[in-house]
Amino acid sequence: CSFRQAGAHAQDTANVNNKVAVGRAIATLEDGGTLATPFWRIESGKEGPSLLLLAAQHGNEIHGAEVARRMKDVCSRQLIAGSVWLVPMANLPAIRVRRHSVDLGPEQPGRFSQGHNMQQTWPGNPEGNNTQRIAFAIDQAVVRHCSHAVDMHCWNQFWAAETLAVTGHASSELMGNVTTTRFISYRPVRPPAEKPVSFSHMMHQRGAGAIVMELSGQFQMRQRQVQIGLDSMLNIAKALGMIAGEPERIKGPRVERKKETSHEVLAPAAGIFMPATQNGSNLTLVPGDFVEEGQPLGHILSETDLATVPVVAPVAGYLWQLNACHGQLCDASLPAQHPYAAEGDRLALIVRS
Repeated sequence: CSFRQAGAHAQDTANVNNKVAVGRAIATLEDGGTLATPFWRIESGKEGPSLLLLAAQHGNEIHGAEVARRMKDVCSRQLIAGSVWLVPMANLPAIRVRRHSVDLGPEQPGRFSQGHNMQQTWPGNPEGNNTQRIAFAIDQAVVRHCSHAVDMHCWNQFWAAETLAVTGHASSELMGNVTTTRFISYRPVRPPAEKPVSFSHMMHQRGAGAIVMELSGQFQMRQRQVQIGLDSMLNIAKALGMIAGEPERIKGPRVERKKETSHEVLAPAAGIFMPATQNGSNLTLVPGDFVEEGQPLGHILSETDLATVPVVAPVAGYLWQLNACHGQLCDASLPAQHPYAAEGDRLALIVRS
């Protein structure tokens, strides 16, 4: 199989089981050098959808790399139709510097990137900056071959994993509805726009199915999050008829996060917030846990009189957020993870099912 395209090329080496190939999307960089982004391609030998997992567009969002590795192993044994394409490390320069985007420094979140946020560069540009050139090479070698895609990201550890699904696009809706995140949110498919656009926006404009997944936690690997990603990918493959069997649903309800069902819990005093333990265990509550109305969420040690100020759940529902951290800085700044809360800060967000 050849992947050569104008402005980009790929190398392809077969695996011993003859189903798995390792390819490389090779970009020509601004200094004349090259960068090879490796990917796996698994072929069933039968017609069917071509499913892509694109992981680590941002260098601090790495769970998807391990999801891709495990997906490769399963598909090499169980794929019965179509092909699976797995890009575990889409943005190698950002991964190497351990940052969201390659041009960011310490304490800078992703929004400060100047043209190197890969998520917003698609379909790339063979004459642009290095990030745009890498995106172009991946698009030419991999993405253009795919009928369905999952763009796997990770937001901060204080928010629960969530599927960012779309409405008004049948194949994308199918994919979103079988993922295994507790939380899901929906938005309409965006209208066509001038390039560059986000990855999922580009896929929708091409008529392909695409969703975004946000796993929980950056800069680290967590088994629970990797398993959510893998189970979701396998369910999508089953729903598309690429792997035998029916999608396996999560236990308990699927929770749609929307404004009318979401309840903020604000800090009743200024001080240090300590989360409560889960009922009957020594483990603290974490995003994704279910809480009853009136259940303790934690307490604040007041900075004024050292009183212990209880914080309780105003409604029953699932914790989407539990923390006293502040905004989008959590992906870049340890001080933003500090449990000090000013009075009125949002400590938790509970979503009713």
